[in-house]
Amino acid sequence: MGLNKQVKIILIETSNSGNIGSTLRAMKTMGFGSLCLVNPKEFPSEEVTALAANASDLIDSVQVVNCIEEALDGCNLVIGTSSRDRKVPWPNESIASASPKIIAEADKNNTVAILFGREDRGLTNDELQRCNLHVHIPANEDYPVLNVAMSVQVVCYQLLISRAIDSEMKNNQHWDVPLAEANHVNRLVEHFTDVAEKLEVFNKGNPRQIGARIKRLFTRIGLDEMEVNFMRGFLAAVEKKLKDK
Repeated sequence: MGLNKQVKIILIETSNSGNIGSTLRAMKTMGFGSLCLVNPKEFPSEEVTALAANASDLIDSVQVVNCIEEALDGCNLVIGTSSRDRKVPWPNESIASASPKIIAEADKNNTVAILFGREDRGLTNDELQRCNLHVHIPANEDYPVLNVAMSVQVVCYQLLISRAIDSEMKNNQHWDVPLAEANHVNRLVEHFTDVAEKLEVFNKGNPRQIGARIKRLFTRIGLDEMEVNFMRGFLAAVEKKLKDK
């Protein structure tokens, strides 16, 4: 199920209609299209259309409601964006950390609402207490200021990136040859180290450190069984050449 349909962006009491247009443009750029406005000061407007630019086609699909209860109707997971510490502690994560949870819920065909507050004071305590989780966007501590449209774009971008990483990991699970077993990699490292010593390419007095670095290299690469066998065959051929000299 696509994030476009399952993630609902909710702006609460937006006072500057230009921010609504900019938010629509930011959402479309990242592939999102579900926007809900809670009691906006002005919508629709010429400024919304102007700042939405090529995302003006989303304007007709925007949901406008009078209260947060209407906005959250049918939502299964509610995320509140907040950069401020509150008197009552609440689960609070960076959007990067929370993204996998959001994607997991969307993949279950559940609707995820992400709340963005007013331009001047954000979300109220009551609104935040309706949320399952609070998220923040890491920023410069001396000036952690993002307008509404910027915040929406960063959140949507992070979800897009997390989705891409998740898809890439799933694709890698269907590799044509299984990853090599740890013992096979260890034997390759030992073989590589033995051949390197015979070639005198590093200091014999400190073979363990070299071996550890080689193992780290091969582990980081993530060799499959065919690649390990190829490397072992290559090293065996080098050893044979050395013997024939």
